Amino acid sequence: MIAKAVKYTLSVALLCTSASFALAESAPAVVAGAKQEGKLVSYGMSDDWVNLGTIFTEIEKKYGVEHVDTDMTSGEQITHLLAEKSAPVMDIADIGYDFVGRLLDEKLAGSYKNANWDRIKPQFKDPEGHWAASYWGAIAFLVNTDQVKTAPASWNDLLKPEYKDMVCSRDPRVSTYATASVLAAALANGGSEANIQPGLDWFKQLRDSGNLRKGVVLNVASIQKGECPISLVYDFDGQAKRDATGLPLKVIIPTDGTVGMLFAQYMSAVAPHPNAAKGALDFLFSDEGQILLAKGHAHPTRDVELPKDVAGAMLPKESYAKVHFPTDVKSFSTAIKAIVDGWNVIETK
Repeated sequence: MIAKAVKYTLSVALLCTSASFALAESAPAVVAGAKQEGKLVSYGMSDDWVNLGTIFTEIEKKYGVEHVDTDMTSGEQITHLLAEKSAPVMDIADIGYDFVGRLLDEKLAGSYKNANWDRIKPQFKDPEGHWAASYWGAIAFLVNTDQVKTAPASWNDLLKPEYKDMVCSRDPRVSTYATASVLAAALANGGSEANIQPGLDWFKQLRDSGNLRKGVVLNVASIQKGECPISLVYDFDGQAKRDATGLPLKVIIPTDGTVGMLFAQYMSAVAPHPNAAKGALDFLFSDEGQILLAKGHAHPTRDVELPKDVAGAMLPKESYAKVHFPTDVKSFSTAIKAIVDGWNVIETK
């Protein structure tokens, strides 16, 4: 039986109204070249992240390549690529939007406009083809309902005395989602990309109130052990942690505003297996690839028809009424620097 499909659209300012498109295929030369190369090396694209394990299994079958990934942060990617310029290793990578500016400044990304390039909205891609974001995620609260009697609905709720020593986050100087959390708190309190001070003030207040838990590393293990009753995470990551642990975890999009963080994919400027890299990018932005990302709870950036069960597993669209997406690489990079500098000041107080 053919499953009923539901059109997936972006909320608020990014609502999609166009019709669905047929899947665009890689050029025959890309497919043939990838099969001849026989290998695909990625950085920062582990199997347990947004269903990438399934996605790369399909890529291996479609392009006749063996896929190998080394899990690393966006910052580590930059470091590795700079060190490997004369002896390149990586073909493709997934990088946080906050590092895209440096990626471009260092000229580390090659240029390739994937097979569905014209179907990607301008805010999700580089005009020159150096990167495109195949998915996004919103900063959310992950709440263990066994430990938290009344779940918080907003950023300001988290400042209440009832959440003392309950909120887990990471250091925004080293964590992409922690940085995005500061920006989200800023937006919820009258700030903007150009004025992140309200977010820094909010986190200082959270810390000074005793609600921000110290000495705990936010990860699956700490959540499983009950060390993080409330965690600041990406919505898709929160849903994945819920599925993986079987714990009574609830993902909540704050009602007073949050950030939709883009995740960009790119091929190395010196990719050892360029056709395999191109094929992988073609697949990620195909209808099939976008649906598989949605099965990993990520939000596809293209207009695609999602199977009813996949669409039904996502949070209601109205939850995302106050999601803010980065204006552009330059503005966002400036905001990130201001957050890092501001956090250094907070740590001295």
